Amino acid sequence: MAESLKLEVLDPPADSRHRFAPIRYNEDDWDLTHLDSFAFKADIGFEVTVVVIFSCHCFSHSVRWDTRPQSEIPEAEIYRDDREESVLDPLRYHLSKTLLRELVIALPSRHIIVANVKSRNFLTWEMQAKGGKQSIYAVFFDVEKDQRRGQRLILRVQSAYLLDQGLTRRQKDAKKVRLVTLLKAAYAGRTINP
Repeated sequence: MAESLKLEVLDPPADSRHRFAPIRYNEDDWDLTHLDSFAFKADIGFEVTVVVIFSCHCFSHSVRWDTRPQSEIPEAEIYRDDREESVLDPLRYHLSKTLLRELVIALPSRHIIVANVKSRNFLTWEMQAKGGKQSIYAVFFDVEKDQRRGQRLILRVQSAYLLDQGLTRRQKDAKKVRLVTLLKAAYAGRTINP
C-alpha cells in the first residue's frame, strides 16, 4: 500500500517568514509575494510542521548561466541578496507566479525523484507548452530537519525553471519517492538510497 500524506497549509511561524521585496525589471514591477514562505502540517507517524522556503533562483538564474558576457549584463538585471548575485529571469518569474506554489502544495500526490543522493536533492516537474512544443518545468528542492526546533522540517525550493533538453537519462532512471518518505528520512537524518 502506498503511503499517503494529507497536507494542511498553515501560515508559517513568525520566526521563519522568508519574503522577497518587490523588484523592478525593465518597466515591470515584480511582486514576489507568491514566494513568501508558508508551512504545512504533515503526519509522518506523528505530526510535524514543514516550512517551505523559496530561493531567488525561482525568478533568477546564475550569472555564469547567462548567455551574455558578465560585463554586458545590465546592472538593472542583477539581483543581489546576502549570499549571491544572479540575473533576473522573466520566464522563471512568470512560471513561478503561475505554477510553483501550487506544485509545491501538490507534492504529496506528485512524482518526485532523487536528483542527487549526496546533497539530498529532489526533483518534481510539470509538462508545459512553450512555443508550440512540450517543455518540462522542473522544481529542485531539499528537505532537512530544523536544528532549532523539534518536530519541524525545512523544505527549501532551490530552483525552478524550464529544462531545455528535457530530463537527463539519470533523471529518467532515478528512484521515485513519495513526499512522506522524504519527510520521514529527513526527520531521522537518513538519506534516500537509490
